[in-house]
Amino acid sequence: MGELEDMQAQAKAMLEQRRFERMKAGLQIKYRAVGPSEEATLIKQGGYGLPEAFHANTPEIKDFNKVVTEDISIGGMKIATPAPLPEGTKLWVQVSIPDVPIAVNAMATVRWTRSAGTLCTSGLKFDSISKADLDKVERYLILQKRAEMQKRSEG
Repeated sequence: MGELEDMQAQAKAMLEQRRFERMKAGLQIKYRAVGPSEEATLIKQGGYGLPEAFHANTPEIKDFNKVVTEDISIGGMKIATPAPLPEGTKLWVQVSIPDVPIAVNAMATVRWTRSAGTLCTSGLKFDSISKADLDKVERYLILQKRAEMQKRSEG
């Protein structure tokens, strides 16, 4: 029975991973690992009652790591880092979206990490993000999808 349960769990994980359409994107992001108490403080500072809502009211912090996304969806993103990020690590991420003056802030969890040559690739799932920031990501994805469809129709 253990093997069947493993297969079901893997199938469920695959469905969960693909619940949101991903778009290739080379967006600049900054990230930093946070502990449980800092995560709770950051979420509380946003003034939102729901745990899914997050908004950073703090000035930019200088100890963020800087990388580029490989893809992004409204559920999370994939990034490449020089060192592996342990599965389950909680991250504070700031995503710079073109033509949006204020970066998107979110709390994310590392869902998986794999070696990819000299870099490591990690899948991040957004855990807490404000509605306004989620709207920014969604607008970006819609514009990217529209541009992709336009290229196909012209080509």
